[in-house]
Amino acid sequence: MPLLLTTPEQHDFQDPTLELNEHKLQRWLAGLPVLNAGESLRMVLNALEPLNEQKLDTNKRLALLAVYQATVKRLYVAAEPARLRQQPLSTEQRQIVVDDVERLSLAMANGFKIVVKQMYGQAALQDKARFGQVLRWSIQQLAAALLHSYRYYRPEPAFVFLEINQIYRLARHHGLQEIVTSDEQGDAQVNLAGIYQAVCLLSLCDPFSLEEGLTDSFYSALLQYAGAARVVPGNSWQGVPEGLFFIDLAGDSQPRHCVYLDSPVEADEPHILDARELLTQMHKTLAALPADRRRQRPEAGVLRVLLPEVTPRDKRSSERLPDGRWIQMLSGFDEVISGLLARRGGDQMNASAWRVKDASEGGYCLAWDESAASLLHVGELVCVLADSEHQDAGPAQLMVVRWLRDGRDEGTELGVELLDGIPGPVTLKVANEPGCEQQSALFLTSANNQGAARLVTAAQVYAEDRILIVYVGEREVTVRCGALLEQAPGFDCFEFTSGG
Repeated sequence: MPLLLTTPEQHDFQDPTLELNEHKLQRWLAGLPVLNAGESLRMVLNALEPLNEQKLDTNKRLALLAVYQATVKRLYVAAEPARLRQQPLSTEQRQIVVDDVERLSLAMANGFKIVVKQMYGQAALQDKARFGQVLRWSIQQLAAALLHSYRYYRPEPAFVFLEINQIYRLARHHGLQEIVTSDEQGDAQVNLAGIYQAVCLLSLCDPFSLEEGLTDSFYSALLQYAGAARVVPGNSWQGVPEGLFFIDLAGDSQPRHCVYLDSPVEADEPHILDARELLTQMHKTLAALPADRRRQRPEAGVLRVLLPEVTPRDKRSSERLPDGRWIQMLSGFDEVISGLLARRGGDQMNASAWRVKDASEGGYCLAWDESAASLLHVGELVCVLADSEHQDAGPAQLMVVRWLRDGRDEGTELGVELLDGIPGPVTLKVANEPGCEQQSALFLTSANNQGAARLVTAAQVYAEDRILIVYVGEREVTVRCGALLEQAPGFDCFEFTSGG
C-alpha cells in the first residue's frame, strides 16, 4: 500500500553542531532555561529540526527522540493558554511561543515518521511490536499538534488529517491499531486506535466554538471512552445514522456527520466511525450523577456538540447584513472595566480597532488583520465602545465571544453576541463574609426600561440566593443573586432582586 507521509529531505553531511550522544543530550536539555519557555523552544527547535535532516541509523534516531520526549512534553504543557498568560511575555513573544509549540510537535512527529518510512521500506517487517509503537508515537505527536491548534482556535496544520489517516490505515493493515504498550507518554494506556478515534471525534466538536480549556477536557474524556468506538469499512447505513461519522482513510479531511450525508457516500477508502456505544456510555455516566454536577462534566459538553439536533448558541437566527465599519473594542473583564472608567474620565482607552464584517440584531462578525492567538478566547467578555471614527458616538455595548477563528497570517475572525443593556462600572462585596474585600463589577441597566437589571462580576462570585452589597457612587444597595444567565471562565452574569 502507498504511504503518503511528509518528512524533511535528509543529507549525509555530519553536522558538527548536532549532539548525538544520548547522555550529553540529556544533560543539555536539563540545563535549558526553565522559566523562559520562548528561549527553551528556540534552542530545542534549533537542535531537533536539523536532527530530522540528518541521515541516522533507526536505533540511534529512536534513542535520541526518546531523550527529547520529556522536554517536549514539558514545553507543550507550559504553552496551555491559561499557563502561557501567566508567563512574563509580551504579546509578540506569546505569539512566537504558540507558533513554536506547533513546530515542535510537528518536528517530533517528523522524527517518528522518518522511522516509520525506514521500517516500512524494509523487505520484511522484522519487529511488528516496535513498528506499532513508532506508529503510535507518530500519531500521538500529530494529535498533539492538532490539539494545540484547536486550543488557540487555529485551522488544522497542513496535511495533518492526511497523515493521521495514513498512519491509522497502516496500523490497521498490520493489525497493530489495538496493541497497548507501556511508555512515558501521558496517555500510555490508550492504544493507537483510541487516539485516532478521540482525535476524529474532537474535530467534530466544533472546536472553534469551545470555551477555553474545553478542548483539552473534551479530548481527555474522549480518550477515556475511546474503546467503546469502532471504525468499520463501508460507505452506507440504514435508519437514522445518529452517532455515525464518515471517514475517508485515503483523504485529507476530517470526519463528517453521517446525518448530513446521503447514503452511500463516494470515497476512495470509505469507513464509518461508529460512536453510538461511546455516546451511550457517556450518557449513562451523566445519568448516575446528581443534576447539579452533570453540567460540569466534559461528557455533557461532548454530547451537546456531537448530537446533531442541538443548535449551537452562536448561530444567529436574525438576518445578517454586510457592514464594513470599524469599531473600538476592549477584551477581558478587567480591561473592559478599566476602559469604561477611562472613558468616563475622558482618559485614553487601550482599545483595538476591529472591522465589522456583518451585523445582525443580536451580534457581529468581527475581523482583525492580526493573529489573536493567546489574546482572545471563546466565552470572553468584550466591550464595543464606539465607531473608531466617532469616539463619543453611542453607549458602550457588552458582548460575549461565541466563536473564534485565528487564521495565523491571515488575521482573525470572531462572532460576538450582544448582552442587552448599558454597562456601568460599580463595586461590590459578598455580604456576611468577614474579610471579603470590594471588587469591580458591571451594572447592566435596561436600555429601554424593560426587563430585569443584571450584574456582570468576576468568575465564581455568583451563588444562588447569595447576598451582595453593591456600591453605586455614594449609595450602598443590598441585593440577592437571582437567575444565572451566563457563566464563563472569566465572568458571571446574573439577574438580582433588591433586599437581603
